[in-house]
Amino acid sequence: MILEPTLSPRFIVYIRNYLLDNGVDPQPVLDKCGINFQEGEENTPQVPLQQIADLFEAAAVATDNSCVGLHTAQNYHYESAPILILAMLAAPSVEEGIRCLLRYDKYAETAIETRFVSDTDPVHFDAGLIGDAGQNLDQLNEYLLAFFVQILKTASRKDVPVTGVWFRHVNQQNKGELEKHFGASVDFGMSDNRLFFRKEYLQEPFITSNNLLFNILTGALETFFAVSPDSQGFTDLVSRELMRLGTEGGLTMGNVATNLAISPRTLRRRLLDEGVTFQELKKLTRERRARYYLSSTSLSLSEIAFQLGFSELSAFSRAFRTQTGDTPQNYRKRIQESFRG
Repeated sequence: MILEPTLSPRFIVYIRNYLLDNGVDPQPVLDKCGINFQEGEENTPQVPLQQIADLFEAAAVATDNSCVGLHTAQNYHYESAPILILAMLAAPSVEEGIRCLLRYDKYAETAIETRFVSDTDPVHFDAGLIGDAGQNLDQLNEYLLAFFVQILKTASRKDVPVTGVWFRHVNQQNKGELEKHFGASVDFGMSDNRLFFRKEYLQEPFITSNNLLFNILTGALETFFAVSPDSQGFTDLVSRELMRLGTEGGLTMGNVATNLAISPRTLRRRLLDEGVTFQELKKLTRERRARYYLSSTSLSLSEIAFQLGFSELSAFSRAFRTQTGDTPQNYRKRIQESFRG
């Protein structure tokens, strides 16, 4: 069985904020969609795409507003932004902000496929949702591209020179408001959710840029998501699946192979072609995850041990020390002191 596409629980926060802003109690809307949500950290469990799509549609009904996706993007609460968006805002320029989003969003949002083509003019950015044909993704489609434009405009303080917009869905009821937001013609029933804009805009600086913060945040993302900065091949893909499976109980070669729709034999061979065994990669991925939790969250050591699949804190401490030569306590203390310094 292939892993169900998911979205970050941050999408629940975005809709909750929108409902509160419009004087609507979010709890009945969440209950209607079967969502039991509590505030969490970056590691809060992912939510199936269908539930998020249902939530957007339920919010549209609750507020009698067919433009929920667009309006949620326009009124985005940056105090609720995840670490990836904060890193993007701290990037030096439009192009580097987009590159940051492309590098890490594939790990955070398994239901979204992003693509950026920059060797043409106009350039174009795609944000497709990996959903079934019967799913109503209209609001989500409109949110994704509207938010992309909103965050670029916020960071650069300049209008994005959009030349055209495509949406996969055929419902055109929001065409007028969407064209007003994008400042360009909008077409529906297209092959992709796609935003076209002039290439010269890529060089615009972000006035929100902060080089130190950008390095810290991308370092935290790299620690959590990437096996190594240079690894761009099959190893990265397997590491992503290990990250998505999360705890030790699911980190088997059979589970990962099933999710990648290949045989365990092929998985083993392709990893060896890149110079790593499955067990080595599993240990390294778990170590990276541990470093992220210790450096970038306030989770207790016991909570971190549980998140990593250890039954006892002592087992986690022994494994971490074996892999890093340091205890979890000392590692966290050293990281905190380096930030204060």
